[in-house]
Amino acid sequence: MNLPLRKEKIAGREISLFIFILLVMSILYGTPRLFSHGITAAFLKEIFIDCIIMTMACLPVWWLHFRKWAQLKMQLRFMLHLLTAPLYYILWILLYMVYNQMAGLPRMTGTQILQNSGPNLLFYIQVFSSLHIDLFFREREAQFQKQRELQDLAHGAEINALKAQIQPHFLFNTLNSISASVPPTEEHARVLIAKLAGIFRYGLDSIKQELVPLEKELEFIANYLSLEKERFGHRLRYEIDITPDIAHALIPPMLLQPLVENAIRHGIEPSVVGGTISINCSLENKRLVIEIQSSGAPCMKTIQQMFTGAGLGLPNTAKRLKNQFNETLLVATEGNDVKVQFSLPCSFNSQHSLIRNAAAIHPFY
Repeated sequence: MNLPLRKEKIAGREISLFIFILLVMSILYGTPRLFSHGITAAFLKEIFIDCIIMTMACLPVWWLHFRKWAQLKMQLRFMLHLLTAPLYYILWILLYMVYNQMAGLPRMTGTQILQNSGPNLLFYIQVFSSLHIDLFFREREAQFQKQRELQDLAHGAEINALKAQIQPHFLFNTLNSISASVPPTEEHARVLIAKLAGIFRYGLDSIKQELVPLEKELEFIANYLSLEKERFGHRLRYEIDITPDIAHALIPPMLLQPLVENAIRHGIEPSVVGGTISINCSLENKRLVIEIQSSGAPCMKTIQQMFTGAGLGLPNTAKRLKNQFNETLLVATEGNDVKVQFSLPCSFNSQHSLIRNAAAIHPFY
């Protein structure tokens, strides 16, 4: 969500660092001439032209190492400098040849090319060493930040777990007592109480596990939606679609509920005619892809406002995905529809059974 802004901020930091190093190195290289001839218009012009040409020669190398190859291992990127350093110097020579021709200056000789290779390669090493050092500290800072966030989430989960352990059996026994006191003629109410008890039980049991089978999470979501349908009636329609081959794929517990609740709160509840919530789970390129699409009331917020507003469903889920899997929560809007999508590495536990329903599709309700 905030990725474009973050990339823009990083690019600005890298450019500022590059300009600083460029100016410092240009001044240091020109210091002997500065003391012998003083500051002249010709000296300033030469420094300016040299900075422009070195910048233009560095840009392709910067793009390759810090954008195109950003996901490669650091050792491999260092090795690739053996190729990009000559590339930088070749570009520098070509640019100076073009400038000399335009300015009516003589072409560089082979001796001049060799003489300038040392200072240019030294400049190359200083610039890109500084950029790599800056990247190292930025990545370490991001790692520390992620660790702090994980510690905060773990602390919050621990507190929630302690709260959930306060007489959970009392809650279930009370619900069972209420269910037993319901007359046989009110079987529907008894079913709703049983579903509510199942939701509470899953919520309490799931906090003890790091991962749960997808079929269990969807069974919980189906119970939750069926209870909400009792509240909204025909205004709420929902569909859960999952292929049998991923029924026992493992996901973090209670990952989908905030997203579904968010769809009900902002899409179904404000709409007079209601809307539809569709949950689709599929396997693509060995990754579990989960998509939740909802219709209803028109979305009046921008995507950025969804993540920065008072609501916690989207930002907390996005933070959870980022911290635990380094994955991004994608949100898109089209008319009255809001689509939320994310993918996870697909892992399985053979001890978990497949969904008994061969089609594994819950039709519209």
